[in-house]
Amino acid sequence: MPRHYSNVTKYHTNVRFYTIKQRATRLLFHVLWFVSPALAKGILTRIFFVPSPYPLSSRQQKALETGTPYHVMVHGNAIHCWRWGNGPAILFVHGWNGRAGHFHRFFSPFIDAGYSVIALDGPAHGDSQGQTTNYFQYTDTLRSLLDPAKGLNIVGIVGHSIGASAAINCIVKENPDLDTVLIAPALRLREILFNIFNRHGIPAKVYRSAVSDLEHYFGYDLNRDNPDMLIHDIRSPVFIIHDRDDQTIPFRDSRNIAATSTNLFLHVTDGLGHKRILADNDVIQAAVGFFLETRRERIRPETAAG
Repeated sequence: MPRHYSNVTKYHTNVRFYTIKQRATRLLFHVLWFVSPALAKGILTRIFFVPSPYPLSSRQQKALETGTPYHVMVHGNAIHCWRWGNGPAILFVHGWNGRAGHFHRFFSPFIDAGYSVIALDGPAHGDSQGQTTNYFQYTDTLRSLLDPAKGLNIVGIVGHSIGASAAINCIVKENPDLDTVLIAPALRLREILFNIFNRHGIPAKVYRSAVSDLEHYFGYDLNRDNPDMLIHDIRSPVFIIHDRDDQTIPFRDSRNIAATSTNLFLHVTDGLGHKRILADNDVIQAAVGFFLETRRERIRPETAAG
């Protein structure tokens, strides 16, 4: 009984502390906005659009060292990439605070299946340049990599979290005939982002103005370019993998979206959460199997016509 009471007391104390902190943040940003809207938006950007450093494990680092490094320039920043194997390429796109090396368990299975692998450190992540980044900038990075002039022969994308969101936006804008695996995709990205701002006490007028500035600079619209609005414009097969216990990106969003289209396929996992899903062998094999099956489906009509 005393232990139960202690837990309840601690819970209420944490809630009160969080509420006080939220109100203090809201007051601070109201004052900053009154003094200088540019200053308020600059501080918001440094808090929410600067990725945290994420060191690679020794295994992840060794995997990157076996690849061929190169870089592309996007918005004046060098974006570091690595390539393994030969043949048509699958592009791997990590999520927020992610790194190319987080996909290292996928590399050998895809190479063994006859693909080459391309992975990148997103803008302001890992070895890539940049101080801040966002959904629009990440989209532009992928669009640059898909440029036919790059000669990369990318035939598919595997994206995780916000990397999956950027993949959706990129595919719709460039309209390439790509097969796509989306792992724990942030489909209702606008709602997720605004909820984060609200939970931290950021006034709506501040974050809406900051987002509007990004929209104007990069040439996007977060309402129109929200991934859940765009995904139905993708005509090629899309394989969504999502864990029921994901505490970061709601599983229900993937479940609801997948039920609305015949070219969206959902693979459900349990107990893996948001990050461990990238290390699960069944998930990796399901992704490889999806690409192999779609490749066979593309070959069959040509064989029949021949």
